[in-house]
Amino acid sequence: MSFSPRIPQWFGYLLVGGVLGVAGCSAARPPEADVAQAELAVRQAAESKAPVYAPSEFRVAQEKTLGAQRAMSAEEYTLARRLAEQAVTDAQLAQARAGAADAQKNTEEVRKTMNALQSEANRPTAP
Repeated sequence: MSFSPRIPQWFGYLLVGGVLGVAGCSAARPPEADVAQAELAVRQAAESKAPVYAPSEFRVAQEKTLGAQRAMSAEEYTLARRLAEQAVTDAQLAQARAGAADAQKNTEEVRKTMNALQSEANRPTAP
């Protein structure tokens, strides 16, 4: 039993065609989950202190989320997906920077408290 060299070749073409077909179908579907994830990420960043400590990153995330929503309405799904993914990343960056700034502020407050306590402990007591 021998196989013709053309059978594996045709099989390869069918496989590549199937993969491209599936990829094409998934790109044509509205990225509703991606846009919802971007909206959630922006909402979570808003609930953190991102608007205070990372306002530019937060604003960029908001703008990209709005752009993704507009692209969805215009049925520009590839653009909507890309903007939504970028919005999630920007919102997470804003949230991380806000967390770092808040932690730094808390560290400074603890340092001041410790210095005050140290000064109090080193003060001579009355006899």
